[in-house]
Amino acid sequence: MIPDELRHPRQAVGRAVRSAEAARIVSDLDRRLSHYRRERKFGAGTFRGLTVVVHRGYVVGDEVRVHLRVMEEPLMPEVGQDLPVLDSARQNLRRFFALGMPQVRVVVKVGDVVTETVTGRRGYASVTLSVPGLEPGWHRVHATVPPGSGGQDEAVGRGRVVVPSKAARVAVISDIDDTVLRTGLTEGMSALLTSMVGDANSRSAIPGMASLYRGLARTGGDGTAEATYFYVSTGSWAMYPVLTSFLQGRGFPRGPLFLTDWGPTDRYIVRSGSEHKRKAIARLLDAYPDTSFVLIGDSGQADADVYLEFAATHRSQVAAIVILDVGEHLAERADELTARALEAQSNGLEFHFVQDALGAARVLVDLGLCDATTLEEVETELVAFG
Repeated sequence: MIPDELRHPRQAVGRAVRSAEAARIVSDLDRRLSHYRRERKFGAGTFRGLTVVVHRGYVVGDEVRVHLRVMEEPLMPEVGQDLPVLDSARQNLRRFFALGMPQVRVVVKVGDVVTETVTGRRGYASVTLSVPGLEPGWHRVHATVPPGSGGQDEAVGRGRVVVPSKAARVAVISDIDDTVLRTGLTEGMSALLTSMVGDANSRSAIPGMASLYRGLARTGGDGTAEATYFYVSTGSWAMYPVLTSFLQGRGFPRGPLFLTDWGPTDRYIVRSGSEHKRKAIARLLDAYPDTSFVLIGDSGQADADVYLEFAATHRSQVAAIVILDVGEHLAERADELTARALEAQSNGLEFHFVQDALGAARVLVDLGLCDATTLEEVETELVAFG
């Protein structure tokens, strides 16, 4: 008799990936390997020193929420230096395999408020501070590893946190892959290769989306502060510097990023991307219960399904859902989303499936969330892209 694992290999692989026992084994191997790498570098005197990366955070009431990582200083080229494809791929691999530093004490300061935290097994830490009186907008965060912590000299990281304006009309939750950043889902292996090995300068934006987002930020604000953006992606925290550089370089509004740690845990070898998005969006909706959100994603992943779930449970907080079509080869998915959009709209939900940024702009202009200037700017950008 043929074993079930051989007759149904995909199911067998899926069960193995979801197996708690397999996860513990892989997680333990990962922990041992990281420990071995650290001990070897320290013993050989090749450790390059510590660096602290402070990811953009956000403020809820008086509570400042900061996420950071302490790791070995990566061997990277100078800022702004263009790299050949293979060199760029090598740099990205170095980011993925950067050596995180666990059990390192970090002092975090916002304004005059100071607190301490200790990093976890791959060098990550999340910390909250109570800082009353912060005005809407962006505020500086300083994170310092004191001398001797981790056996090294002092290391300092700087970042920012945002206080959304309570008077803004909306806030925006946006996917990244194939919503603002082209990952190759619709253009074959060449675009996919660029996504995997390219740097911030070589990656392509979805045409028209930067102009759309700037207009939505402007019109969705309150006249003194722009609407706040939150970017939710299944991408790795290792690519945080590349993604933030890409967003800034292409003219997208800045905002906190919600990414994932791709390393195995004692429960999962591979984490669920849709679950990550659900948890991140739930945190934001719960953090700002009086805020209306525009949710923007694409048809290539589970964005529509996840967004509609939140529209059902948080109806008053979902001002609109916009899903971009990512390619003709997903024709069945497009037909499904077209039907779901009609059904949702018949029930009074602003769920829209659109072909491109211009279609999205028209929807948001009709809803009064973008102005006519936004429509003109999106059209101009699309013409420039050809």
